[in-house]
Amino acid sequence: MTEHNQYDENQEGTAHHQAPANDLSTFCEIAVASGNTGNVGETNLTWLALDLIEEQVGFNLRDYERPDTVKHIERLALAWERSEQFQPIEVQVVDGHCYVRDGHCRLRAARLAASRGAPIKRLPVIELKGNDQLACVRILTSNEQLKLSIIQRAHGYQRLRDFNWPDEQIASHIGMTDTHVRETLRLLLLPESIQALLEKGIIKPFLALDLWRKYGGASEQIILDAYEVRKREQAELLAKAANAGDEPLATPVQKVDQAQPAPIPEPEIRLTSRHISAPTKRIGKKLITNMTSTMTGISKLMRESAIIDANNGTISVQIPIEEYERFMSISSEVSKHRHDEPAGKPDSENDQQVLGLAS
Repeated sequence: MTEHNQYDENQEGTAHHQAPANDLSTFCEIAVASGNTGNVGETNLTWLALDLIEEQVGFNLRDYERPDTVKHIERLALAWERSEQFQPIEVQVVDGHCYVRDGHCRLRAARLAASRGAPIKRLPVIELKGNDQLACVRILTSNEQLKLSIIQRAHGYQRLRDFNWPDEQIASHIGMTDTHVRETLRLLLLPESIQALLEKGIIKPFLALDLWRKYGGASEQIILDAYEVRKREQAELLAKAANAGDEPLATPVQKVDQAQPAPIPEPEIRLTSRHISAPTKRIGKKLITNMTSTMTGISKLMRESAIIDANNGTISVQIPIEEYERFMSISSEVSKHRHDEPAGKPDSENDQQVLGLAS
């Protein structure tokens, strides 16, 4: 990226030791003082040349290699070439650099369109006032066209936590609940392989977290095994369709452009609780015998010692300590073999409210 913090260098009549700009007005004055009055224009908005606006490394939460991001920027570039109008890009001037804070994709698309010959010289900008913390909040709340993924949002929340923001403050600024913030941040504890599946929308956040809570590190292999099974199932379905002579499904773009057909997209794979095979332990004959014996003994003691209190709707029983301890021991052993469902309902309303709002 070209450095623009020294526009006054070697210019006659301009101080050589002028402090770097930290607001848009001063930044524009220095840009004009460089001798090229075409760098800056102003109507009701400020207009800046494309090369004056920079991206701060690591600030944007997006992954520009993601297919949906690449497609989004391409769509915006085509819109620029058609001279469509966009919202001004929000910028913040820091130490003589004019950084984009909202509109990274619009800026990249404008540069792409300009490289193809579109007559784009300058872009309208407005200044974002405030510190780096508020700039981080802005990127979390401003993705109006291409939404951030759940993992990208989690990194944004973590950035605010690093500024010592409590979860309640983060939630207040982004219009979510503090529970949503905490649960989203927990996604960063998951293995990278599972985070990658979350990014692709293959598994829902609440299901991944539920499995992580129940099985810890073993949940990674449980999820990956289920994913491999689903991929094989999809491959078998495609093979059957091909053998039956069915034409592969085509996207609208493929149907229109028959001269250069786009590659057939991979079938979407979704993992729900019914696809997850949770580990279970086989109950042995010894445990079954102990369970039967213990329950029979407890039932006999309850029948013999039960005192009914009809007024309070309760029953009092007397059980010897050794029988009680035996019952609790058997109960603990049985709980180890219990097969819990990974996540009650695949699309639990409450879980969706907590984590699904950002997906």
